[in-house]
Amino acid sequence: MNIKNSLILIISTIFVLSMINGGLTSDPTCFGAPDGQVYLFSSWDFQGERYVYNISQGYLSLPDGLRNNVQSFISGANVCFVKWYPSEQYQITAGESHRNYAALTNFGQRMDAIIPGNCSNIVCSPK
Repeated sequence: MNIKNSLILIISTIFVLSMINGGLTSDPTCFGAPDGQVYLFSSWDFQGERYVYNISQGYLSLPDGLRNNVQSFISGANVCFVKWYPSEQYQITAGESHRNYAALTNFGQRMDAIIPGNCSNIVCSPK
């Protein structure tokens, strides 16, 4: 067997093994979001528009494309997802993710805002 055939065999083997192990695209949850950041997606399965929230932003009223439409997320920080009227909060911890957060009665279809830290930090809704 010559070098050309050996290289073809090695590359083919790597390609086949990568397909068996989930394909050539990587799952974002394997890497997570960097510390202090949360990735919010407008489509389920970590697709669509991606918004990167950094805890240094403090309180954030979600942009129009994501308000009541967070379909999936990956969190690299402890944050609180908020719905103001009627009041609901969900504590999210670093390392948490959800592929279909807006399905059925999940909170992504009602979410208005995000704040860093714990939900107990919320005193009152913004005017």
